Amino acid sequence: MTIKRIKVKETQRYHEDFEGSLESIIASLQAELDAGWIGLDIEYYGYDGGREYYIYKHREENDQEYNERVKQLEKEEVENAKAKKQKLQQLKKELANLTEDELKQLGVK
Repeated sequence: MTIKRIKVKETQRYHEDFEGSLESIIASLQAELDAGWIGLDIEYYGYDGGREYYIYKHREENDQEYNERVKQLEKEEVENAKAKKQKLQQLKKELANLTEDELKQLGVK
């Protein structure tokens, strides 16, 4: 069985400033591009217009991330099954309290 890996967005704070000559800004960004980073995100904070820059790239998830994701999916499946079972039990209780006419209206009888 082959493992289906997903792409993970990896981010890193970009500490360079966008001040100075265009040549120096472009050289700094080119160095990040050469290192495998593919994009730049901006995160705004505060009322004063503060912002932080993050570079990002996509990579295949590693074994630990994959195992954690599979465990989480399994946990969600169990929780969904429990919720469905509880809902079914509640519906059975509600149906038991209905009159014959109400059951006919619902198409149950």
